[in-house]
Amino acid sequence: MTVYKEAGVDVLSTDKLIKKIAPLCSKTNRPGKMGKIGSFGGMFDLKMCKYKDPILITSSDGIGTKTILGISENKLDGLGFDLVGMCLNDIICHGAEPLFFLDYFASGKIERSSFIKIIKSIAAACRKNNCLLIGGETAEMPGVYKDKDFDLAGFCVGAVERKKMLPRMDRIKPGDIILGLPSSGFHSNGYSLIRKVIKEQNISLNDKPPFKSSDKNLAVTLLRPTKLYYNLIVQIIKFIDVKGIAHITGGGLIGNLPRIVPKKLSVKLDLRNLPKDNLFSWFKNISKLNDHEMLSTFNCGIGMALIISKKDLVKAQKFFENKKEEFFIIGQIIKSLKNEKRCIIN
Repeated sequence: MTVYKEAGVDVLSTDKLIKKIAPLCSKTNRPGKMGKIGSFGGMFDLKMCKYKDPILITSSDGIGTKTILGISENKLDGLGFDLVGMCLNDIICHGAEPLFFLDYFASGKIERSSFIKIIKSIAAACRKNNCLLIGGETAEMPGVYKDKDFDLAGFCVGAVERKKMLPRMDRIKPGDIILGLPSSGFHSNGYSLIRKVIKEQNISLNDKPPFKSSDKNLAVTLLRPTKLYYNLIVQIIKFIDVKGIAHITGGGLIGNLPRIVPKKLSVKLDLRNLPKDNLFSWFKNISKLNDHEMLSTFNCGIGMALIISKKDLVKAQKFFENKKEEFFIIGQIIKSLKNEKRCIIN
């Protein structure tokens, strides 16, 4: 392997790292688990999950240039939660239970401590959401990535009984209510713009946030991990008749809500009911973005949106009160007029 090492790829060192992370993967467990890390493919026994008529739901995503911020600030512990969150939050929009997750880590030169931190956080995120970390891939690619820069990609597979699959577009109608569940910040979207504005404004990430916050510096705020919603959503859909769920990622509320609404209907958002989040207000001010630009780029404080019938609103309010969870009534479904936008800002 000496010649390959001279080219910049240390296969033996990488193999040792893989053996090091195997115990982390083994700590994630759920019905369906079979085999061990190290096979050519991850194995999962769907029969053990006891589905009657399952539909598999998949998602693949990364966390974009948030990785650059994490690397520059040497704060990597939350990136695994970002990676799992971006994929897992997608599949639960279809009412799916997460089954297993795979990761892809690519770097110019794999740095041991950074790699272990990230895999630990991926495993922790999977464990907290009853998801099996079934395998992945690690690639050393000098020439593609500079020095110790890296990129991450994630792949999640879930399952749902056919009759429980969301969204139920045939049941969504005018007058239905849109509930918003709060985000933990920017999650993993818009970081190319965030970094650009921060650089242009000469803002120091080591300073205290320039708005009301308990964070020790702005870096902590901007690198707060993506919120994972599975454990809350799985309870909600058992208690309330949810007609549709939208994960608010790239494209913001304006881009994602119409994806779960029939074409003959539109979404009417009430900006007054969005969270009064200091982070988003601050960024809107320094970036000089208008309401439409903010709502079509960022989650603006709402990480998940649920469509329910107006008659179920009181029941939903009681649920959130009992769980001591925050929620917002951010809009409603209306009839579309000719040439009208799919998402109307009020």
